[in-house]
Parts: sequence; C-alpha cells; structure tokens
Amino acid sequence: MTDTILAIAAFFVVLIPLILVHELGHFLAAKRVGITILEFAIGFPPRIRKIFTWGETEFTINWIPLGGYVRPLGEDMVRPLDEKATEDERTALLARHQEEKEGGQSDIAEARSRGVLNPKAVNEIKPLPRIFFMAGGALANFVLAFLLFFIVAITGIPQPIGGSVGVVSTGTNSALAEAGLQPGDLVTDVNGAKFSDSNALIDTLYASTENSTLTVQRGENGERVEVVIPPLSQSSREPIQRLTLIAGTVPDAPGDAAGIQPGDIVEAFNGEPLDGTEAFRARTRENVGREITLTIRRGNDVFDVSLTPRANPPEGQGAIGIVINAVLRDPGTGFLFLEGAQQEEIVPQPLIDSLRYGVQRIAEVISLTVRLPAQLLSGAVTAEEARPVSVVGMSQIGGFVLQQSIDQGRVGPILDFIAVISVALGFFNLLPIPALDGGRILFVLVEIVRGRPIAPEREGLVHLVGLALLLSLSVLVILNDVINPITNLLR
Repeated sequence: MTDTILAIAAFFVVLIPLILVHELGHFLAAKRVGITILEFAIGFPPRIRKIFTWGETEFTINWIPLGGYVRPLGEDMVRPLDEKATEDERTALLARHQEEKEGGQSDIAEARSRGVLNPKAVNEIKPLPRIFFMAGGALANFVLAFLLFFIVAITGIPQPIGGSVGVVSTGTNSALAEAGLQPGDLVTDVNGAKFSDSNALIDTLYASTENSTLTVQRGENGERVEVVIPPLSQSSREPIQRLTLIAGTVPDAPGDAAGIQPGDIVEAFNGEPLDGTEAFRARTRENVGREITLTIRRGNDVFDVSLTPRANPPEGQGAIGIVINAVLRDPGTGFLFLEGAQQEEIVPQPLIDSLRYGVQRIAEVISLTVRLPAQLLSGAVTAEEARPVSVVGMSQIGGFVLQQSIDQGRVGPILDFIAVISVALGFFNLLPIPALDGGRILFVLVEIVRGRPIAPEREGLVHLVGLALLLSLSVLVILNDVINPITNLLR
C-alpha cells in the first residue's frame, strides 16, 4: 500500500476511535453527574447530518474531521444558578446568558422540546462533579489505553532471544569463504542455537574442535541456508578490530572528489589506526580545514587518499560528505561483519503480568512526555525528534505502524500505537491550557479556592484566546507535517 493510503486508513483506525472514546468519556461523565447533553458530535461544523437522537442528545457528524465534542446545556455559562431559584427564574437566567440558536431556539428550549423537564447546565453542578465531567474524556482515554496494552501483552509482546551478524566480507581465501558464506548473509544461529552477539559467535567458531553449522538468511526473501564452517585455528586468533565502513557518498563532496566509494573500509587516519566510527568522527572534527590522509581498503587493494574536511558543509552532508557505519573484523580470518539487530519472538504474557504491563506502559508514556522538555534542553533529543505532531503526522506514523502490523501478521504494533496516542491525548487535554479540559478544570479549582467563580466574561475571553492560539498552532503543525512528513524520521 502507498504511504497516503496507509495514512488515511490509520486516520480512521486510530484517530476516529480515540476521538469517539474521548467524547464518550465526557458524555458518560455528564450522564453520571446529571448534566444535560444536547449534542454528541464527530468532527467540527459545518454539520453533514444528524445520525440519530437518543434521549435529549443529538448524535451528529460534521465536515471537519479534526476532533469532536459534546455540547452540554449552558456550555458557556460560568455563573452557577441559585439552588433556591424557582423554575421560572432558572429558565430566565439560562435564557439571558444563552445566545439564540438557529430559528430562535435557545439551549433550554431545545432541551425542553426533547422532553427534558428539568435540564441541568454545566455550572449548575457542584465543582467536584463538574471536574469529573471535564476530566471524563481523559479518563476514558486512559482506560482505553490500559485495555489495549493489556490485549497487546496477553496476545504476546516481543522478547529478545539472541543477536545476529551481517556478513560484509568473508576475507580472501578464508575458511569462511570456502565454506560458502557470502556477503549480505545474515547469521542467525550457530549449531542450531541462538547467540547473544558477534563476540559469542566468534568465540563459538574458534572454540569448536568440530565443524560448526551456521544458519543464515540469504537474499531479498530471507531464504534460510546452512553453511558448515571447519574448525578455526586458535593460534591465528587476534582481538576483533573496530573499523569504519563507507556506506555512501555525497556527489562532489570532498570524499567523492577524493575517489572514496561505498563499500570502502577506512584502515587508518593520517597513518594511525582508528578504533571505530566515533574515533573517526572525532579525528575529522579535529582536522576541519586541514588536509588529511585516509588509508582505504577496497577488496584486496589498500591505498591512501587525501582530502580536506569542510568547516561549513551543507546541512546534512557532514565535513567529508560520506555516510559511515561501524564494522568489525576478525584478523584471523579476514571476516568483516556488522552487529545485527536483536532477534525476537512473540511471547504471550500471563494475566497478572498483562495487567501490570498495562499500568507500566501508561506510566512510561506519561513519564517520557513529562521528561521531553528537559531532554530537548540537554540535547538528548533533537528539536526535529521532539517536534509537535498534528493529526496528519499521527496518521502518517499510524500508516507506518499499520504496515508493520500487516507485515508481521499481528495486531500488536497498531494496538500499541493506538494506546500510546490515547495516553498522550488524555494527558495533553489535562494540561492547564485555556480551551482544553485542563484549562477549564483550573478555573473550577480557582472557584473552589475563591469561593466564587471567575467572571464569565473573563473566563470566556481566556478560553477564546487559548482556542485561537491552539488553532493557529495546529495549522502550522499540519503544514509542517504535509511539507516534511514525520515518517522521514522513521525510515
């Protein structure tokens, strides 16, 4: 499937259900505390159509699919009604603070027309039940996340079972080459068993006094092939070397101009051996603007190239204009290899562990969110990695994860993603930001402390400004996600 189709599918699989659950949380909380709900809407106006009416509530669908809402009676009312007021006084007070709707019908008249004899506005409810109503959406998101994380765990979560080793080169006339090991092979087993990492694999090959059987994945389809390796001589064993592999070059950059090619191995920097890619980067930074000499191995040939690292290279190109990877070499055989990814298997968790997993994952997501600003300031996370994500960006990531679920043939990845977004949505809505649930809760808390509410005009203005700022930010973030898809960071 194309990225666009996957993103659209993810929007309906991930975001629409989360919006429904969030608003359902508000709806059920309102019912619990006695608030009259006039409308349960998916999307923002203009309205497409009314789906159905249940009790006093109209369920509607709207054209702008960027959220949803419930519309309680007296939504903009801040001043609570006097509990001792007569029914006529209550009606008059509600009507006086209620803008007329289409056709001249006020909220209270609308509720009465649906058979509600004693409608209740939001701010007729005592402060604590009002807070429960406002937090109901976030609570529903947390409950959904817990259930999804539980399902993920009970159906199976990935558990590491061993490492892997990618073959770059088998060395000239080595025992590995003669046995049939090929560049591009991925070694996954030795003698029918998993190994922890490349060191464990090399130890096994040198320690064995008999033939060793390597299981490898070969070719684009990952065909499993067995390669029999004869015993290796212990006397020829030397410590593993950490080298730098050239994985790519930038046209016309210093590396390309010097003749460096993908697949080359950097043996030395200014005549001195290098201990891995970090050493290579450090030496490059130390020699910006000065000519350097790199010793390059290409197949059986070893030669020197001279170049000058740039002080101010174009963004993303680096001083030399090359892409490097860490590569390891066994001097005894000439075996050149990469540390591969951890192998995993899906292991269903027991009931108690699955329940614990649900709680732990919610705590992890909240903790990561809280620590993000500090990580950004410390440089542990880049600004690009920590950038805000719109519904477009979430759909893009959702499409990527949805493809993972399809490829793996299991629902775990997409359910885990939905649960993470559900926690994030609930947490974000509880932040004390005007126009969000947390902002409204903050005003109720102030009311509790003061003993009376903030003037309705002031609260309304604060929420209006907050909403305008949030919508403006949303537009900017959406444009960024369209122009610079966040999935570029995932590939």
